[in-house]
Amino acid sequence: MPRWIESAPNIMRWGHVETTARVRWGECDSQGHAYYGSYIPWFDLGRETYALEVGVEFWKYKIATTEFQVRYHAPARYLDDLVIKTWAITPIVQLKCYYEIYRKQGGQLIAEAHSCHVVVDPAGGLRMRAPRELHDRFEKFLADKKAAITGTGTSAPRPESSRQV
Repeated sequence: MPRWIESAPNIMRWGHVETTARVRWGECDSQGHAYYGSYIPWFDLGRETYALEVGVEFWKYKIATTEFQVRYHAPARYLDDLVIKTWAITPIVQLKCYYEIYRKQGGQLIAEAHSCHVVVDPAGGLRMRAPRELHDRFEKFLADKKAAITGTGTSAPRPESSRQV
């Protein structure tokens, strides 16, 4: 059975971001294995890190998760340091994210997942197309990542964040 990330259409593995997490005792069962529900917040951390790297201000949007699938390969254990890799396809109608979690020591694949998210109209509660600004930020991020890898320079500057701190 192929891994999801390898068979995911139109996904560019070079466009990923990484973040880390450590398995805490409260995320484990009595044997010291991470409870299966503990993986979702780690995937969410990966998606949030990706959004911050892209420059997307998710707090401006009402976003709903419509699908989340996980495939577990090995248990994460208490105090494991994890590396979470996240990729995404530029959103048009929905945002598709792909994730892999590795044990930092040894690089063993622990779990992989994919999720789908939609932007919801706050007034009517209906799904809507991703706003142009959201789409453009993803395109810019991926173009910059590709340029950094190929050495072809960078594209136009990313729009500045308008979030008030």
